[in-house]
Amino acid sequence: MATRADFSPEQWQALRNAPQLVALATAAAGNSGLLGSLSEGMAMASTIAETLRGEQPLLKELFAREEMQAAQDQIKASLKSVTDRAALGSHLQQAATDAVSAALAALAAKGASADAEAFRTLLTAIGEKVANASKEGGFLGFGGERVSDGERQFLARLQSVVSGGAA
Repeated sequence: MATRADFSPEQWQALRNAPQLVALATAAAGNSGLLGSLSEGMAMASTIAETLRGEQPLLKELFAREEMQAAQDQIKASLKSVTDRAALGSHLQQAATDAVSAALAALAAKGASADAEAFRTLLTAIGEKVANASKEGGFLGFGGERVSDGERQFLARLQSVVSGGAA
């Protein structure tokens, strides 16, 4: 099992930031509104709680309070350079797939196949839970669809990266 000490600062940054970037990119790919966004945030929180109760030390280390805060601070700082709100979703999707690719490459370089598989499963679960957390396009909870086209497209892109394809 790998630990933070096994990775360079850049590799650890990619590992640490990827889960939060996947959640943000998935949420930004849809248009859930305020209540939907709250549901999407709760979906990420429940995934973190499940991971912390799990058996993977590396994943638990990624979700330590100080690591979560460092990831949030770094992601916020990187978003300050995005001045076009319309481009925010594309920026988040690219940042997420870049971080996922870099994190998986770091895990592969360390020969951490069990950690890599657990990480892949985690990222996929985050994307799916966030996408399914609320309906998109309805009115007052009526109508709409569980997963929007934008979310489906991002999840397919994420799946391609997670399974070894290109971003």
